[in-house]
Amino acid sequence: MLIGLVISTIPSRSHEATGGQLETANNSVNTAFSSVYRAEQSGGDVSALVENLNTAVSLIQKAIAENATDPNAATADLSNATTIAQMVSLNSTSASTNGSMARQLRLYGSLGTITATLGIAALAYLKGDRVYRRLWLYVYRNHVVKKNDE
Repeated sequence: MLIGLVISTIPSRSHEATGGQLETANNSVNTAFSSVYRAEQSGGDVSALVENLNTAVSLIQKAIAENATDPNAATADLSNATTIAQMVSLNSTSASTNGSMARQLRLYGSLGTITATLGIAALAYLKGDRVYRRLWLYVYRNHVVKKNDE
């Protein structure tokens, strides 16, 4: 009887997902969203990151819905959502770097094209008449001109 009394006075721990786990998952998703936004602003390809972020959000919503009926599954879903959000945050850094490098390459390619176009235009302006005459003479070198009155 004494053992039963001691056992009944010990507070039983609930297996429900705690508010701290939910807050951690939400904070992780918010941080990941900010990272993905910065990566997108840098020109990175964030489509896969957005899909993973949506998966994390749906896991949080699922955990909230199932917390009363299956607390162990809710805890697992919140843990998975936190892990996914942290991976998205890590991967958004490389997406941001890749986007910045691609933007610089496009800029350098554009500057090279502009420089080449201006160089060709300057050469055509300065040496165009000489090139045209030589080309005309090369094309019509065997052409014989006859007078109309003969």
